[in-house]
Amino acid sequence: MDVDGTLAFARWVYFLSVMILFGSALFPFYALDRTAAPALAPLPRNINPALALAAAIFAAIWLLCFTAGLSGREGMVETLRGVLMESDFGTVWFVRLSLLLLVISFSGRPELIVGPAFLLLTCEGWQGHAAALGLLASLTQALHVASAGAWIGGLLPLGLLIAAARRHPSEVAAVETVLWRFSRFGMVAVALIFFTGAMTTWLMLGSFPDPRNSYGRILLFKISLFVAMVGLAVYNRYALVSRMKSEPVKSLGTLSRNVALEQIIGFGVLLDVSALGLMDPYA
Repeated sequence: MDVDGTLAFARWVYFLSVMILFGSALFPFYALDRTAAPALAPLPRNINPALALAAAIFAAIWLLCFTAGLSGREGMVETLRGVLMESDFGTVWFVRLSLLLLVISFSGRPELIVGPAFLLLTCEGWQGHAAALGLLASLTQALHVASAGAWIGGLLPLGLLIAAARRHPSEVAAVETVLWRFSRFGMVAVALIFFTGAMTTWLMLGSFPDPRNSYGRILLFKISLFVAMVGLAVYNRYALVSRMKSEPVKSLGTLSRNVALEQIIGFGVLLDVSALGLMDPYA
């Protein structure tokens, strides 16, 4: 794999890890009755430390690949010093690395991960294409990435709770409540993703993505994946959740498969985004 490929992969693993950390840590605050349903844990306890470590490792790989792309393998140390000490990009990276240390320290306390993970995601607004377009674009991109993390990251604990309810029918009523709460929250997250994504695209391109160039095609593919996720979410909310009381076993089985498919599509969106961040939108 060449430097650009490694860089894209490192960005993908990093964002995937941080979004799951953020979304799963946020999930109990809006979806769970934490006093009435203590048995419904959002994630197994060993997942957060693994995700935090993966985020730190691939953040370092991301930084090293970016530096190698500027300087080649020779002179990397000097270039890295310049990037970190003499540029706004370096300031963002010092903030990011400090926040990663906090996330690793708090990995055993999910409720403490929410703040640092949120800030890690919003760092994306202050580098790359958005940073070059001014404060409005930076704020819009930061909100876009954080909203995506809340939705995509929340799908994992949701899927685990549905799987638990299939094994333990006594939990069906509690999970039904969780599904309605997640659906309401998801509608807000999806609306924010849509409007901030549209605004960022307009600020960057000034028009609809052009399918005649590579950036436009990959961006349109990202949009099509997003639409597919929204379609599944709408079907889950208005068709399956509504049938929970009359057909709980069948509805839970279909929901479990659909949520897993949503996660897979979401991972594809993040892979697409990881590639877009390395491309010139004006080429």
